[in-house]
Amino acid sequence: MMNIIELGKNDNLLIKPQRVNLNFSALINQSLLRSMENNIDPDMEKGKVSKESLNKSRVKNTELIETSLPLMRDIYKMVEGTGFMVVLCDQDGLLLKTIGDKDILKKANKISFVEGADWSEETVGTNAIGTCIKERVPLQVVHDEHYMKICQEWTCSASPIYGRNREMIGVLNVSGPYEKVHPHTLGMVVSIARAVENLLELKEKIRRNELMQSYLEATVNSLTSGIILVSLQGDIIQANKTLLDMIQLGEAELIDQKIEHVFENKLFSDGVSIFGAIKDRDIRLRFKGGKSPIHVLLNSKPVYQGQSQIGSLLIFQEIQKVRQLVNKLTGNRANITFKEIIGENALFIRSINEAIAASNSPSNVLLLGESGTGKDLFAQAIHNESKRRNMPFIAINCGAIPRDLLGSELFGYADGAFTGARKGGSSGKFELADGGTIFLDEIGEMSLDMQVLLLRVLQNREITRVGGHKVLPVNVRIIAATNKNLKEEVQKGNFRHDLYFRLNVLPIKIPSIRERGDDSQLLASHFIDLYSRKIARKIEAVHPSYMEAIKKYNWPGNVRELQNVIERSLNRVTSDILSIDTLPEEILSIYEQNAPHNDSNSTKNMIQKQMLVQVLLDCNYNYSKAAKKLNISRSTLYRWMERFNLK
Repeated sequence: MMNIIELGKNDNLLIKPQRVNLNFSALINQSLLRSMENNIDPDMEKGKVSKESLNKSRVKNTELIETSLPLMRDIYKMVEGTGFMVVLCDQDGLLLKTIGDKDILKKANKISFVEGADWSEETVGTNAIGTCIKERVPLQVVHDEHYMKICQEWTCSASPIYGRNREMIGVLNVSGPYEKVHPHTLGMVVSIARAVENLLELKEKIRRNELMQSYLEATVNSLTSGIILVSLQGDIIQANKTLLDMIQLGEAELIDQKIEHVFENKLFSDGVSIFGAIKDRDIRLRFKGGKSPIHVLLNSKPVYQGQSQIGSLLIFQEIQKVRQLVNKLTGNRANITFKEIIGENALFIRSINEAIAASNSPSNVLLLGESGTGKDLFAQAIHNESKRRNMPFIAINCGAIPRDLLGSELFGYADGAFTGARKGGSSGKFELADGGTIFLDEIGEMSLDMQVLLLRVLQNREITRVGGHKVLPVNVRIIAATNKNLKEEVQKGNFRHDLYFRLNVLPIKIPSIRERGDDSQLLASHFIDLYSRKIARKIEAVHPSYMEAIKKYNWPGNVRELQNVIERSLNRVTSDILSIDTLPEEILSIYEQNAPHNDSNSTKNMIQKQMLVQVLLDCNYNYSKAAKKLNISRSTLYRWMERFNLK
């Protein structure tokens, strides 16, 4: 130490006490050299205090202060009355908290060793706090080892406090009279600093655990499946919000209850049943106390701690929601609304109005009309206009399924109902449509024995799977459709009269295209626009003769045939004008038969003239544009105009 003192910086030093531990000499010598290089005045009478810096640092280090204070008070109890004080600093050497005897605090105040003071090495030179921060090691500075003379009556023991990633976040310091220096003081400070670090780490772990628990709870509660955790003793440990909403019970009514005291099903009272693996078991969840049962799909998975099973995880999915998802993924939903059904004919508008009125009724609907008139579109629109719009829409063509398979298709089948039947059985269309609408197209093709089963569904609103005995309630609205005269079929004995009267509650007749007047041209324009975009054909104009041919044809295949013809025309067209020659022969022949001149050359000339006039009008008699549009030269255009006296 004398090599520093001899430099003349400390002329009025008190007698140096016996050094307790000389292990810090090298560090202190280096610090004294740094202090001189930083031109720090050793005769400074006070430290620098900033209340603004103190307030900012306290906000930043709130957790460090709250964690350290109880332990600082414990240290103070050990040194109370001995003239020592306990100090907490931030990572820059700013004093955050001080605890001590009245006299020592008064003495510290004289040199501004107070809360808000900057005790970094760069500000006051060598001292336990500042040098500890600089060297990142616990340090004891005694008497004249302090660079500033005002500090040389003190002994200070400081230890860094580390946070995550070994980042220094503060310093714990004990200061007192230099003559009372003791080797155990620093050890005590280091121990308390480590205790602060451990407490901070513990708090961080608790915070992370709480955060993780919040994430897990949020994740579990966001699941669409209901979840129950059950102990091996059958106690309900936890349930997610989805489950509570599903069964309409509060958490207090479920948690810590025996599962057999909540549910009546035998598998819960067995105990053993739910602790193995259960996969996709279709059950009706029955409650103690007479609440209505809920139709669910149950899965169960054992829960282990190490090698030992400690309980079971039960997963409940409402069958109706499962089916809604299946229907959505498999396309079992209605896409058409009344806004998308095109027509202006008064007879057709009356049919639409009747269908809209039927949408708001729970009664069965019977759609009547020729093939291709759009009965399936009406069925979808009725469903989408009804209160069942968010529920399934299942369509089945009764004439397209073999009669011996229609029963299992409509009503499902039980486990082992026939050779090759899927294990566990299978739901039918009525179960899949539960809560929604089932559309039975070509109902007139249904066999008499199947009609009996359908009549039972209409009367009792319940079904029995093929090969099964269990009666399953269903809530389904039926829309049936046929192109047959069901009255005549009843008279012939092909259709049951009682089923006919059940279905014929709200009959709606959909007119054919030939009954709809100019709607054929309206529909043609719609399909031209639709399919030209679909198959990337740019159509600038439609020749008048094309639409005239569309109007004159009687369309035995109705809208479906018209769609097909328009799509075929757009695939055959070679220019941006849709002309009559793209239509099928059967439509052209009808048009030519009704043309004013039956001579084919006259017809051709008339078509050419009409097309030329239309193009000239479209181009505002700009001959260059008209020639380009017709894909001919201007000279050819002039010849055509001369021939037809259009100049």
